[in-house]
Amino acid sequence: MFGIGNRDVPEKIREAKLSKWYGTLSDTDKVKLNRYMDGADPSSASAFICSVSKLANDDHNYKFVAFLAESTEDIRMDGIQRFYVNEVSIPALYNMEEYDRCDKACDRGLALLKEKGVMERVLKDNGGVLPESLYCRNYKLNVAVGVHYDYDEGDRLLEQFEKDGLISHEEVEYRKQGIKTFRLQKTFDSIFSIKEKDE
Repeated sequence: MFGIGNRDVPEKIREAKLSKWYGTLSDTDKVKLNRYMDGADPSSASAFICSVSKLANDDHNYKFVAFLAESTEDIRMDGIQRFYVNEVSIPALYNMEEYDRCDKACDRGLALLKEKGVMERVLKDNGGVLPESLYCRNYKLNVAVGVHYDYDEGDRLLEQFEKDGLISHEEVEYRKQGIKTFRLQKTFDSIFSIKEKDE
């Protein structure tokens, strides 16, 4: 009786110890997953999900990326593994225009960075510096400024990021200047639009 039901589970799924999770997927989701199986990293559950998510993001298959993150919530992962799975879902949620969900995922990522050992591991994985594409930081700002046009919140976030060691003072000043320019451009566009209507 042992092994029954396992014969249809792809080898990489078994290697990643995700057979039980795979069994919960619909036939449609299994077909979607199979598209990315060749490029999947089966060294761990989180490595598998992250590698498949990156391929799906590149394929603009954002809904599937969001589904992968949600469907693996109950799978046991440590802080750094959960951080990376969450991180790769953030641009997908943004591109789906699921801004509230994206914002919550950013908050979760920022909270995970404060857990013991997570920030240190991210730094180690990136040669001692934080990656420029730190999605939980970058998209938190994108949602505040680019979606909600909350420029004061953008400035506040930058100051908080500096306090938390997520950005340098020079970068804060540079990005604040960018927000100021963006704000002026939006104001100009608004005035120009009103003038056009008046004419």
